[in-house]
Parts: sequence; C-alpha cells; structure tokens
Amino acid sequence: MTALDRLRHCPDVTTLKPALHRLCETFGRVTRLDVLTAMHEGTRQAICFLRLDSPEQEQTLMQTLGVGRFGGEIVFVVDLNPAANQEAQGPSSQWADRDDSEAARLPSATANAARDFAGQRSNLAVS
Repeated sequence: MTALDRLRHCPDVTTLKPALHRLCETFGRVTRLDVLTAMHEGTRQAICFLRLDSPEQEQTLMQTLGVGRFGGEIVFVVDLNPAANQEAQGPSSQWADRDDSEAARLPSATANAARDFAGQRSNLAVS
C-alpha cells in the first residue's frame, strides 16, 4: 500500500487535509494546499493542489509519491472512501460539495486549473 493509498480511508476533506499535511511535511513545509471535491464515475474524489517551500522539495515529493504537476502546482487525486462493488456507468464527472463561497475563496488560477484537470480526466476516460 502506497502513502497515497492510505489517504483513501479519509471520509471527507476535513479529515483528508491534516493527513495530507502530515504526509507532505516529511518533504518540506507545505506553503499551499487546495482541495476540491468532485464526483467521477460514481466515485467521490479529492483533487489536491499543493506547493512546498522549494522546487527541490517538490521534485522529491513528486518522485517519491509518483505524482505530477498541472498548472505549476503539484496535483493528484485521492478517492474518498470508494465503494467496494461499484458498477461503472460510463464516464460522468461533476463537481461535488462546492458552493459559491468556496469558489470565491479559491484563487482563480487554482480554480481554472482544477476545471482543466477535471476536463482532461474526463476526456481520458472517454478515449
């Protein structure tokens, strides 16, 4: 089980954020952490955008965890408590648990990157 797999036991973003901080702080100080939730093919997901103090620390984290960059930020997806016997009903994605007040707090670059990232994941699922 990888470090990211252990995060799948988090039931929600409130539980996930401290777990992400603990995991990522082993690589350096977390200077930014934005988490958006989405529903993709029946699975509730957390799209995590992360920045550390230095590019070197970020590179080490990316290599160790096997994650990448999108829009200049480290980004990865964590399934939140996935159902054991889910039937795939074809590609469908939507934002979940997001209201206008949350969107207003997010920097526009992060919000735009999240929408772009979700769109690319949907396109990959269809292809």
